[in-house]
Amino acid sequence: MSYNEIRKKHILLISGDPLTSAEVKMELVNHYDVSISSNVESATDALEMYDTSAVVVCIRESHEEAFSVFTGALETIKSKNIPIIFLAEKGCDVDEKAAFELGAVDYSPRKHGTAQALVSRINHRILAGEHARWLESGVDNAPTLKVPPEAILENKTIIIVDDLSMNREIVEAMLAGIKGLKMKFASNGKEAVDIFAADPSLFTLILMDVQMPVMDGLEATRKIRSLGCFHSREIPIIAMTAGVSPEEIALCMDAGMNGYIEKPMAYDELLTVAANHVM
Repeated sequence: MSYNEIRKKHILLISGDPLTSAEVKMELVNHYDVSISSNVESATDALEMYDTSAVVVCIRESHEEAFSVFTGALETIKSKNIPIIFLAEKGCDVDEKAAFELGAVDYSPRKHGTAQALVSRINHRILAGEHARWLESGVDNAPTLKVPPEAILENKTIIIVDDLSMNREIVEAMLAGIKGLKMKFASNGKEAVDIFAADPSLFTLILMDVQMPVMDGLEATRKIRSLGCFHSREIPIIAMTAGVSPEEIALCMDAGMNGYIEKPMAYDELLTVAANHVM
């Protein structure tokens, strides 16, 4: 599918703030047909009137109205399998968790002057959604597209390790929409080692926080690598860390990790890094 085929697709923009709506529409109008909804009735009407390819929910600090409109139209959005993208004026862990629990496939802080980055994210989500629908339809002549990372992670079992429950919950919410994906959770490195050692062949990937009490991620990685079985040597272990200096990343690699994701994590980066290592 070419870029020009995506250009005229319809985007529904949900926002309770007229200024934000106007600014985001100006960023998107050269690439899509854009309609704006600030209440449930107009959002539902737009969803019935247009073949909507993506829903973009714009939230500011006072976000109750946008969330209210979105949740009011959520049943219709989900029934049409439309990708949901949250665009936040300022990122917020609580809002991010809520967004993914409601079915979002993307949550990102809005940065002024980066319109092309937003367009690229929307294009990616449209293509991934269409590819998933083609796979589900069983049509033999479905176009050949790059397999989205969500499809690569389907039906896998992974371990998520972080001492902060909110961080574990955010990652869980980010990945909750992936078909058949099973997640095990550990709050420190020792728990992670014990979970993995109980059945090494069960797991496909470990997402490992670095700084944790009891046992940090570096020591946990070294212990997993020393278990002496094929799976302990080969399983991808990805660091989740705010410390991304060359020296800190070198410590992760020396401990036996395969890559890293910078905190706070963006949905696209988490999916891409995870899928690349699972492959």
